[in-house]
Amino acid sequence: MRAASRALAVAATVVAALAAHGAFAQVPVRIDGDELRVHPGATVYEVASPRLHAARGDLLAASDGRVLARGGGGDASIVLNGRVASGAEVVRPRDVIAVQPGADSVETTTERLEAIPIPTRIVGKGAILTLAAPGTAGLRRVVVGSVSGDVVASETVRPPEPMVLRRVIDRSKKKVALTFDDGPWPRQTDAILKILEAEGVPATFFVIGKQVKAHPEIVRRAVRAGHAIGNHTYHHVDLTGVDAKRRASEIAGTSRVIASATGVTTRWLRPPGGLIDAATYRETAAQGLRVVLWTVDPQDWRAGKTAAEIEADVVRAVTPGAVILLHDGGGDRRQTIAALPGIIRKLRAKGYEFVPLAQVGAVKTTW
Repeated sequence: MRAASRALAVAATVVAALAAHGAFAQVPVRIDGDELRVHPGATVYEVASPRLHAARGDLLAASDGRVLARGGGGDASIVLNGRVASGAEVVRPRDVIAVQPGADSVETTTERLEAIPIPTRIVGKGAILTLAAPGTAGLRRVVVGSVSGDVVASETVRPPEPMVLRRVIDRSKKKVALTFDDGPWPRQTDAILKILEAEGVPATFFVIGKQVKAHPEIVRRAVRAGHAIGNHTYHHVDLTGVDAKRRASEIAGTSRVIASATGVTTRWLRPPGGLIDAATYRETAAQGLRVVLWTVDPQDWRAGKTAAEIEADVVRAVTPGAVILLHDGGGDRRQTIAALPGIIRKLRAKGYEFVPLAQVGAVKTTW
């Protein structure tokens, strides 16, 4: 018992001595200008670690240097008393520690070859398009950011050659063709058919596939009356603004529904808006169709356009070989219907003959 008491007394003396010399006191250090007190035996890394992640560099875009990922760059480093430290050193009183920000990194890049689409050039003033030159795709080398996807640089390896489409017209004879877009349309298409029958005039109806699906009996009446049916796509879409699969289905779907409703294989395609490019022309040709536009457009679809204005605009603009664009669908076409008899009679009075679309021009094609 006496020995144990003596041992406790010695231990208490040692603790008191260590405390007197500061062995259990916190160690004063400075980090990035801030005064801290840390426990004895703390390493430089323990002191600096809360600040290391925030000081990492950023990942930057190769194209414009914008930040793609905060902290996605290089690691921060620790400086102890003016020298780079490993972080394992034990801090000592009055050590000065600094966290050196990591360097920013720039994303890596990859290089690839891309095709340059064939541009399209249209020449001539007729309605029916024929192929004058097929054109060739170009080739470019592109450098792309691996994270951002940005184009960093590009270089044309081979420039494209344009597809040249010629608008054919035969001005030698006073022939004119009537065409109607956006039908079939209940009552309106029938009203036009009655006028054409009364006047003995043939026409071509460029129909929308979904309208044919909804009103097949109207298209059948047009075919029985001797009129031609053309393809105006299934949903009246800009064929130059859709992908290849959609382009093909818009054309093919309309041809199928026309054949199903009438038994007729259509020959013509009129792209909505008259918008045509090399890809659309190639797809049209692959499906056995010819592209036809127009030479006379009174814009009968415009709100407020009167029958008298439509009639005057058409009669004034027609020249030999003309293809007239009118509408039997897509909205209220009462003014077009009212203008039609006057258009027919005044043009006949000027010596024009109304003929089917196939007879209006000298169609030359390499298909």
